[in-house]
Amino acid sequence: MQFFSDFNLRIFLREMLVRIPAVFFALGLHEYAHALTAVKIGDDTPRILKRCTPNPLKHIDPVGISCFFVFGFGWSRRIPVNLLKLKNKSRDLFLISMAGPLFSMLLAIATGLIFYGFGLHKYSYFFNTSAFSASIPIMYLSDLLGSFMITNLIIAVFNMIPVMPLDASQFWSIMTTSKHMKSIMKYQIYGILILLGLIVLGIAQIIMNPVIEAFKAMIINLSNYFG
Repeated sequence: MQFFSDFNLRIFLREMLVRIPAVFFALGLHEYAHALTAVKIGDDTPRILKRCTPNPLKHIDPVGISCFFVFGFGWSRRIPVNLLKLKNKSRDLFLISMAGPLFSMLLAIATGLIFYGFGLHKYSYFFNTSAFSASIPIMYLSDLLGSFMITNLIIAVFNMIPVMPLDASQFWSIMTTSKHMKSIMKYQIYGILILLGLIVLGIAQIIMNPVIEAFKAMIINLSNYFG
């Protein structure tokens, strides 16, 4: 009952209008980085399957996107890679796997510098409960940039958990010999259940929250160079 008594429809709608595009486009750009890297390396599988695009609708995983909106952490559909088309399997798979998190981190940093450097955080209710009033477009842009920054950071760091379907799970393929691969794959089948457990039990939040706060502090310090 307490939940419903505290519920504010206006704030909820404002948050959804911001989070939906921020999450969708952050996930779309993340997967596009994977796909583009694979194509550049020589594997045209993502292009053949029409996944080499920033269009988020091509990459959405129903369970992953639901987790993002309910718990604040989630994932998208992995970009398919044909190992037979990779000249150097270990190196190329590493590059493809890291392209997404690296690009998401770069987006988070670039967006954060704009968000804090130009003082837009002052108009964002979600980052400052005593936010200044401004025109609706300015307030919306401020909320959107802040949400896009944090979403990209979450995607970059969360994907470093070595569990399917997250990016770091590819490291098992790089580091493990074919002899032990069957055992690894048997374990990875339960990846989504493990992720759901980490999120629902609050373990993911315990890991991620200090990282988010440290990142925000770093970006605020860097943004001071804007004057």
